[in-house]
Amino acid sequence: MGQENSLTRAFYAAGNLWLLSDAGELSSIREGTDSRIEETLPEPALDLCVQDGYPLVITCQREHCRNWTERRRIDGTWRVENTIQSQGDDLIGLSCTPERITLLTSRRLIDTGKEKQTSVVLSDELSPDLLVSMLDAPDRVLVGANEGEWGGGLWSIDRRPGQVAPIERYATGSLCGGPLNSSCDPVNGIAFEPWKPQCVAATIGLVHFTPHGRIVEVCGDDVRRLYYKPYEKQQFGGPKREGEEPFETVAFFGLTIEGGELWAAGIDGIYRINSKGVAQFGPLPKFETIGGVDVSFDLPHFVVVLTSIAAHKSVSTAVPMIVPR
Repeated sequence: MGQENSLTRAFYAAGNLWLLSDAGELSSIREGTDSRIEETLPEPALDLCVQDGYPLVITCQREHCRNWTERRRIDGTWRVENTIQSQGDDLIGLSCTPERITLLTSRRLIDTGKEKQTSVVLSDELSPDLLVSMLDAPDRVLVGANEGEWGGGLWSIDRRPGQVAPIERYATGSLCGGPLNSSCDPVNGIAFEPWKPQCVAATIGLVHFTPHGRIVEVCGDDVRRLYYKPYEKQQFGGPKREGEEPFETVAFFGLTIEGGELWAAGIDGIYRINSKGVAQFGPLPKFETIGGVDVSFDLPHFVVVLTSIAAHKSVSTAVPMIVPR
């Protein structure tokens, strides 16, 4: 009880906002209504995505899970489409594209389809307690890890050998220095850059008493800062990180693409960022509480939802999730 606003995933499909909490509770809010509908599934939902306009979940018992079940909601019914042997692994994340469904576990990367399943063993075992965001690429999967006050960072997982490699750029001898430092920077969102599709952008955000964050560009192994903004309500002055960033900067939680530009949710508003790293800013919309969830349908291209999930790993208040329609 009381975990309905600790949301791990939010997706929009066919007029419905689909929500998954860390308690495994799946629910939806129909735009234009004032109620949240809980979905009835035979076992907890472990992760959620949308493929071809249909919600898709992976379900299993949280303890002694032997087989993950892939279920898709079509015409109001949850249909079983696949089962995957867990082999004692823990499910960490799920990624859906029109071409495939990818499961990241503590020990494997698994691609599922109607006719076959393929899996590769990871070079390093991953913690089952990670909060992750995933971006599917033809030859690799990019994984953003959020470990709150303990950082997280960005990883690249090669699809064939399963090699797990961190992507980072830190400043030697500087605490939390550099644009992407795994020890200090939780990565909360990843998206291909519209103007440079061979590169990705990633949002960094942490609120642990005070906020810090930025948006970085990653091209292969090269990492550079794309955008940051001093936090207007900062309490402490003076530079702290490489590039003379102030001690407190806006933390970002979530990233998506619309109209050839990047859109990011910061703790103080919505940011529209172009190829030169120039941002247009708008304040967060007005939220209404529907079934214990704070949500806004006011923006034309996005739904914005508040989640308290960040407080599980840091001293944080609710933070925004940006959900493309």
